Amino acid sequence: MARLLQIAGSRKRLLVLSGILAVVHALLALTPYLLIYAIIRSLLGPGPDMALIRYYIVWAIACVTGAYMLLYASGMASHVAAFNILYELRKQMADKLGKLPLGFINRNNSGVLKKILADDIERIENFIAHTIPDFVKCAAMPLITLGYLFTVDWRLALASCVPIILVAVSVPLMFNKKKMAMLTDYHNSLEHMNAVVVEYIRAMPVVRIFGHTGESFDRYSNAVFHFRKMVDAFIRRTSVAYGVFSSFVSNATLPVLAVGLYFYFRNGLELPVLFLFLILGVGYIRPLFALHNLGAQLSVINHGVKRLDEILFEHEQETGGNERLPDDFSIRFDNVSFSYEGKREALSHVSFKVLQGTVTALVGPSGAGKSTVGQLIARFWDVKEGRILIGGTDIRQISPERLMADVSFVFQDSFMFGQSIYENVRMGMDKTEEEIIAAAKAARCHDFIAALPHGYQTRWGSRGVHLSGGEQQRIQLARAILKDAPILVLDEATAFSDPENEYLIRQAFSKLIENKTVIVIAHRLSTIVDSDQIIVIDKGTVADIGEHAELLDNCEVYRQLWHAHIRAKEFTI
Repeated sequence: MARLLQIAGSRKRLLVLSGILAVVHALLALTPYLLIYAIIRSLLGPGPDMALIRYYIVWAIACVTGAYMLLYASGMASHVAAFNILYELRKQMADKLGKLPLGFINRNNSGVLKKILADDIERIENFIAHTIPDFVKCAAMPLITLGYLFTVDWRLALASCVPIILVAVSVPLMFNKKKMAMLTDYHNSLEHMNAVVVEYIRAMPVVRIFGHTGESFDRYSNAVFHFRKMVDAFIRRTSVAYGVFSSFVSNATLPVLAVGLYFYFRNGLELPVLFLFLILGVGYIRPLFALHNLGAQLSVINHGVKRLDEILFEHEQETGGNERLPDDFSIRFDNVSFSYEGKREALSHVSFKVLQGTVTALVGPSGAGKSTVGQLIARFWDVKEGRILIGGTDIRQISPERLMADVSFVFQDSFMFGQSIYENVRMGMDKTEEEIIAAAKAARCHDFIAALPHGYQTRWGSRGVHLSGGEQQRIQLARAILKDAPILVLDEATAFSDPENEYLIRQAFSKLIENKTVIVIAHRLSTIVDSDQIIVIDKGTVADIGEHAELLDNCEVYRQLWHAHIRAKEFTI
């Protein structure tokens, strides 16, 4: 609860207001019962005062009306707070994820992150909007009621406390350390199942082509069955204690009735007092049902908040304070070593220099570390040893915003957002429509965009149009041309293109690379023979550096790659 209030921040006052209104609601909701008690006393007394009884009835109706108005106001305050907290929390999470290294994203697949960002945050919103006012009300009602009952008859008030004592004994049985550990396993199992479900849906074409179903696809079915097993085990372990709890709460009348009748017949207990305790002395325990449900919800929310905090307090990439790069946009790798988390070294003692305004190609066998070099320049990860310098400045001393502004990256896999083609090209950049169209023309994608049903305003995705792989890559190139960053990294940008699209993409390259420091990661060696320099990467190290002709004469790795490339062109089935 303390952490939720901390998350609430400036909205904490609304939550406090909601709690105060809920307590006043509880007081007003209790008042009609006291008035009924007064009416019964008057009716059973000698000569009932009907005018006074009517006065009590009017006040009872007024209190009920006021109680529900306050409950509405309490709910409104908590909902306004909850939706604002939800908005701020999702903004914080999105901002935080943008500052974390990609290694964190890779460790937590999309199913797990979806559960945290969507399901867990949604539960927090629901908890704040509905449960916190209920929690305050359910906690205040028994305390106020018991306090009043002790002023009426302390003996029956003690009898009314018997169910609370029994509940206090049974609740720890439901929420001991072993069961809380099971609850943690339950959440972990749910996250794993979410992740596998996302994987299963994405892999549907492969699953179907090999004749699998949801049940025969072991990874999916095992995750679902394991989750069911966890739920069954948790229910079995908690059902007995819950049954005891329910029995005590449902039969709270018995101690009050037994003690009340004993004193009524032996000591002349007033009948209105007995009625009062049968109404209030039993009714006050009903909120314990709600409190019990709140306890179960709190355990779920607690786990969700922990997972949120794992992201919010995750160590960010260290950021420097320099807001601008030097005028020189040359790149230098100085004895760089890097390994992905828990894996062998991807790069080992790599050193080379890329001069400003030149085109450098990275070639090598699959898995040699070419893409890693490109991603390190954009600082998707931080190097373990050595330095990467741009214009003589270590990129770790450059603010991420500044670095991203001066580096463009065209990925091998194209990604499109579910919005208009116009916005997919613009990518939030402050550019005019004329500039966006000019970039699209330079990327050779204006013609097919103009032919779409709504032109640039055509929506891409499940509710709009779909584009071929080559067309999506040209949209990527249009983004890069529009950004016009002085450093450009091309990661096999023509990998999935057909010959026609590849020709158009090559035309776009000529516009894209003008006066820029360019690094091209390529498998098709014929596309990079005219590069200013070619760096051959093999097993995470620099095998050789030179121009195409030099490397054919002096580098065995490059010669093998070139001959394989030539043979592939001649290959026929």
